[in-house]
Amino acid sequence: MKILYAALGYKPAYRLGGPIHTVAATAERLVQKGHEVVVFTTNSNLDQNLDVPTNKPINVDGVQVWYFKREEPIQKWLPFLPYLSKSSGFLYAPAMKAQLSKIMPSIDVVHTQMPYIYPTYAAGNAAIRAKKPLFYNQRGVFDPERLKFRGIKKKLYIKAIELPIMQKATTLIALTEAEVSSYRALGVKTPCRVIPNGVDIVDSLQYPSRIDCSFGDISPNDLVILFMARLHPIKGADRLINAFLRICNRFPRAKLVMAGPDEWGLVQKFRQEIIKAGMGGRVLFPGMVTGKTKQELLSRADLFCLPSDAEGFSMAVLEALAHSTAVLLSPGCHFPEVEQVGAGLVVRPEPDALAKALTNLMDNPEKLKEMGEKGRDFVSRYYSWDTITNQLIEAYTEGIERNKSIR
Repeated sequence: MKILYAALGYKPAYRLGGPIHTVAATAERLVQKGHEVVVFTTNSNLDQNLDVPTNKPINVDGVQVWYFKREEPIQKWLPFLPYLSKSSGFLYAPAMKAQLSKIMPSIDVVHTQMPYIYPTYAAGNAAIRAKKPLFYNQRGVFDPERLKFRGIKKKLYIKAIELPIMQKATTLIALTEAEVSSYRALGVKTPCRVIPNGVDIVDSLQYPSRIDCSFGDISPNDLVILFMARLHPIKGADRLINAFLRICNRFPRAKLVMAGPDEWGLVQKFRQEIIKAGMGGRVLFPGMVTGKTKQELLSRADLFCLPSDAEGFSMAVLEALAHSTAVLLSPGCHFPEVEQVGAGLVVRPEPDALAKALTNLMDNPEKLKEMGEKGRDFVSRYYSWDTITNQLIEAYTEGIERNKSIR
């Protein structure tokens, strides 16, 4: 198959979050299985532009990627509006439309990877016009909690732009059953398949007992709680810090690592609260972590915590489990299975509930270790990239055949 992905961004645009990792991982595995993948995206890296060739194809680890030059006229004309600097924008790329027309006859499957952006609008409508099988991913953005954020603008855009594309798509892809419900809540009856993200299973469980980094020292005796996500209000960073400050006197060896880009400028406020509580040095802010540092933190952590209001299907959670790290999640992470298999806990994303859960878990280090081992076994069985990619290929094949019957 020749598959076209229309994406929010592509590596190394890691400031855009988890979808960058998952789209690239899926594309590369499809290529390894003998398929051809072409990615249409822009040079966006959130509030930056990637230093990459634009408006022409380049090979990125076997995947043909077009980084089209984006234009954001609203951000250019109204830079004083604060929320515009914290958004990837519409990602309008004027050169993309013409190239879509050229490439579409050779494409077998079109798969859009995120709503609210021009690549999805352009590629989705190009696929519909060409009567190509169209697969549509929302990646958690239609979660009712997330629709509350800038809700009026989102509702208007969904009705005018996204609904017509979803209604004419061949198949909707959901990461979780909760996403299926959120599609149906919008009144969309298009066939839907649940195909979660996958994860690389870590071969070696060795990790350094000490991590010396510019953001602070983690020593062998420290009890490490790790948060790894964008420091965005919806992710619950403030609630986790609040909960940690309530219990850290009981656990003098405990450190909280808040890893992620500070796109909302929250760290300064957090630091002031932490210093006021007399816990400077107990909460570390490394910013966005990648590569070796990221792997070391995931392996070294005793507990991973994500008290998010709404997630699609967090890659960081899967990565923590793959590194044998127990997890503490909110219901908004839509991953109740971790509690069912004994790999972690799911609690309300409120400071009281989080503080109580943290206390119970940190009082029992052996239980944390056991949870981590169960988590690694669980994701190895059901969430390896090979397993997930095979499910996706099956969905594409079925969609192609169904599309033929209705053309």
